[in-house]
Amino acid sequence: MDFYSKTEKIILGALSANSRRSVTELAKEAKCSRVTAIKNLKRLEERLDIRYTLEIDESKLAGCEKHILVINFLKKPPLAFLKKLFKNDEYAEEVFLLDGSYDLFIFAWAGDPLSYIKWETYMASELSEFKPIIKSSELILDRFGFWPLNDSFIDELHESIKLDRMDKKILTLLNENSRMPISRIAEKVGVSRSTARYRLFRLMKTGIIKRFTLAVQNPPQKCQLLHFINYTFNKGIGDRLVEIRKRYMALDDVEPSMLTTMQIVAALGGSFRSFGMSISDTEGKAISNVIELNRRVFLKDDPEITYARVTKVIKGLLPIRNLNIKTNYIAVDWTPND
Repeated sequence: MDFYSKTEKIILGALSANSRRSVTELAKEAKCSRVTAIKNLKRLEERLDIRYTLEIDESKLAGCEKHILVINFLKKPPLAFLKKLFKNDEYAEEVFLLDGSYDLFIFAWAGDPLSYIKWETYMASELSEFKPIIKSSELILDRFGFWPLNDSFIDELHESIKLDRMDKKILTLLNENSRMPISRIAEKVGVSRSTARYRLFRLMKTGIIKRFTLAVQNPPQKCQLLHFINYTFNKGIGDRLVEIRKRYMALDDVEPSMLTTMQIVAALGGSFRSFGMSISDTEGKAISNVIELNRRVFLKDDPEITYARVTKVIKGLLPIRNLNIKTNYIAVDWTPND
């Protein structure tokens, strides 16, 4: 794995939490000069292929049906066919080729259940000649991590959020580059800097933007492993879910790295109960750190764990960044309500 300095890790973490931080703010946090901060930032952008984007507060959407699908094919579809199929698909946000238990991964979302099921039916029919075996799960809760969304989310905002054409244009620009300077936003929208600054401030007050963030497309940890778990839910499962959270949080204390080991942790309903995405130097290390860890923690629940490594991004972005899992993990009380 390539070597990255402590200064670069601090800068990457700061931009993962808020990608609009100024060079002066980055230099102050990293305790270096502005010149050093600029040099390190440019190096990170080039080597890690950083894309600046938005993390959206999904509660501001009128509806949000999120689903994870994994597919095995009896006959592998050509890469060109998959690229063409998903290129202009407004529902499939992330599409990855896999190596392991499954051949293809899709993260998809729609504004309502009917729209989603129509899309899934259409997608399955388009793939029918390759004899797909599809497992679909609804994404119930993102405990940690995020999913970069394409610009179509703007048309699904709750009706209580009033945006005009200028607001939508600014939101689109920021989703494509959340670090875009105010001067550039003003130029693209055709307004003064003060107007662009005010409009951005007003957008932030709506709460649509949960975080200005980034997505690393060339991480130094070359194994991006997706895992899917089913449990029998025996007594004490809540305690074990708390335990796995603690273990996930401790992974980066044991072996500090440039990017957070766990990138996504989510609760599912459907074909699987839990989903995770982790990054490691090797597949062997990923299996040891995450897969075997889950087997040990959930031993009493007879866990069925399948996993696959991402080999190619067909559509969307790898949702990888250096966000502090200890302060951003969503803890849930698993005691049933009366």
